[in-house]
Amino acid sequence: MIKDVIIVGGGPAGLMAANQLKGTDFLLLEKNEQVGKKLMLTGGKRCNITNVLSKEAFMASLNSKKSKFLYKALTQFGREDIIGFFRDRALNLKLEQDFKFFPETEKSRDVLNSLLRDIEPGRILYNQAVREIQKEDYYVIKTKTDTYYAKNVILCVGSNAYPSTGSSGDILKLLEPFNVGFKQFSPAEAPIYLKNNEVYKDLQGISLSTELKMSTRKQTFKGDVIFTHFGLSGPLILHISELIYEDLAKGPVSLSFSLTTLDFDKVLNETVAKNSSVLALLESLVQKRLAKYVLDALQIENVSLKELSSKKLNAIKDRILKFTVEVSHVEVKEKSFVNAGGILLEEIDPNTMALKNHDGLYIAGESMDLAGPIGGFNITIALSTGHLAGQSVKQKLKGA
Repeated sequence: MIKDVIIVGGGPAGLMAANQLKGTDFLLLEKNEQVGKKLMLTGGKRCNITNVLSKEAFMASLNSKKSKFLYKALTQFGREDIIGFFRDRALNLKLEQDFKFFPETEKSRDVLNSLLRDIEPGRILYNQAVREIQKEDYYVIKTKTDTYYAKNVILCVGSNAYPSTGSSGDILKLLEPFNVGFKQFSPAEAPIYLKNNEVYKDLQGISLSTELKMSTRKQTFKGDVIFTHFGLSGPLILHISELIYEDLAKGPVSLSFSLTTLDFDKVLNETVAKNSSVLALLESLVQKRLAKYVLDALQIENVSLKELSSKKLNAIKDRILKFTVEVSHVEVKEKSFVNAGGILLEEIDPNTMALKNHDGLYIAGESMDLAGPIGGFNITIALSTGHLAGQSVKQKLKGA
């Protein structure tokens, strides 16, 4: 039997598309024994669904120069629509840190259940990993055990992040027969490893808000950084990791950031007036472990500030205000939260999510070359583009 639509992939994009296709003859093929495996893990299993940003601010926050691609999807189904969708299914969202929306129940399972609530169970077939898609008079979708036929196909198979959840980079193989342009998947939202990291071992667990500059770029980035046992993580590092990965392919990358948000000279003058020590100055500026690290790294004794030479004082100031580390490498794409890369945006019609030159073939979610930072961006993108793809197919079927 020829289906109106087959959705490949049961993540948030595929499930949202399915919610739009009531009244059509559709199937959703899921490779795992359950849908939403990756969704269940997000946000520490609490699921940060979306955030407070306006449509314009949301797009501006992405690293991509082509983020305006999302204009139609976010206009049709943006933040307020997403909040309303879950509210209509008895799941209210709560705002945290004046930015992120989580389910009030704090359970990603409830997010998944809301997405599943209006989908007839028989519409989802499990353990159906799609191995091949062909175009004849209709689309032919082959799994290990079955062959399906459909007038339209919506591909929501994710990227190559966390393959154990089903994101195995399948999209690139599935679209090979269609000659669709793509960029290989690469790490995004990933921690980084530092050269000579053993030097920073005593800083593990220290977190700070800072301004950071990459040696390879002009702009300044702001956010939180965390020292880890292997390098650096935290929201700021995760946000720029795809840029770091991209630049490392061309040559060395170093990062410089301030260890304090305080006015160094003001704190210095106050500390000198108290006739305090070098360590007292540092502990007024940074956390105690950082203070000790700076003294040890510069091999400066804890003497009175009045005894300290201007050369050594300038060395301290430089280390505090411009702490520089060299990047070794970025965590592999399989262990990053999301991936950069995927199907090129110029191959997709932003008004419908249809692949250009391939009538009836649509794409949504993380398979596209458009990743966002942490903070509900990627789930919002998945839900919005899945909604647009589902609506576009439904309107097409009505006009047929």
